[in-house]
Formats: sequence, structure tokens, C-alpha cells
Amino acid sequence: MIRKLILMLLIAIALENANAQTTIVTSPQLNRKPVYFGGGLVLGGGTGSFQIGLNPELIKSYNQYVDLGAAVNFYYASFKYLDNGGNVMSRSNNTQLGLGGFARIWPVQKLFVQIQPEYNWTFSRARDFTSTGNSGSASVSAPSVLTGIGYGQRSESSFSYFSIMFDLINSPQSPYRMGQLTAQPIFRAGFGVPIRSRRSKTD
Repeated sequence: MIRKLILMLLIAIALENANAQTTIVTSPQLNRKPVYFGGGLVLGGGTGSFQIGLNPELIKSYNQYVDLGAAVNFYYASFKYLDNGGNVMSRSNNTQLGLGGFARIWPVQKLFVQIQPEYNWTFSRARDFTSTGNSGSASVSAPSVLTGIGYGQRSESSFSYFSIMFDLINSPQSPYRMGQLTAQPIFRAGFGVPIRSRRSKTD
């Protein structure tokens, strides 16, 4: 898995460098050190299901190459299992809460490597509406270390990104693995705006 990430990064850097040789770069430099607030939103659903996820982020850009930040994960999913007549047979819901920090390293423009240690708690409830009437709840927690690569743009006025990461710890209780035999890719996208910036000295 790590070899795949390294190979993907090397290919992305090679493509970016090849493009840079034939393109005049006109994007502004980060002459200030902005503090951004942003993140991503996930909404989904279908017959008998509903999902919502929020990933707020607070990010400090220190220079052209390093961003440090803090992130919160919130995810809620509800599922209804129906019989052929449309009657509810059972219902379950999962709530996930996570806290963590991250570093984004930009070796070349628009491409970054991210490492994000975090800790997640998952709370599950289920109820059977058949004659058994069984119900129950469970809670688990686990650490994760997400690592991967991404593509993004940042300036003094905004940032946006798309990334793919994997959980290096891959705990069975991790929300990124639960119900799966192997680690699953984690796709994230987000955007944000500065909440404070310190004007740099100019000549």
C-alpha cells in the first residue's frame, strides 16, 4: 500500500514538472500566512437510508510548503430494511465522531502529501421490528493514521483540494475498515476561506 502511494506521488510529480516546463505559472504566492476555516460535506441517501457527514478544518499555512491544521469528523447514517411489502423489518443507525490534526506538505505546486493522526468513536444502535423485537447498541473506538496524496489550490483568499488516503493502523474498530477485510481508500474533498491573515512587510 505504501509503495502504491509513493508510486502515485512520483507519477504526479513527474506530470506536474513536465507541465511546468511548458506553462507560465501565474498563481499568486503566499506572501502572507493565512489561517483558513473550511472542510467538506457529505450527503447521501436512497430508499430507506440517509447519510450526512461533516469534516470541519482549521488550517494555518506557514509557508509555500507546509500547512498544519486540526480536523473534526462527524458522520451519521440511518438505514431501514424493508420487506417486499414495504414494511420496516429493522432499523439501524451509526454515529461517528473523530478528532485529529494533520500536516500537508506541498513538494510541488498543486500537489501535496498529507498525514493525519486522529481518534474516532463509533456508536451503533439497531432494532428489529419483527416478532422477536430485539434491540441493542454498541460503541467502539480506535486510533487512525491517515496518509495519502492530493491535488489542490491555495491562495491568500481561498483553498480547495481533493485527496485519497489510507489508514496505516487499519484497526478492526476503525470506521474506515469496519465490515471490511482490508483497508479501504478514503476520498475527501473540501474548500475554505481565510478567517485571519497577517500582512507581510513589503518594500
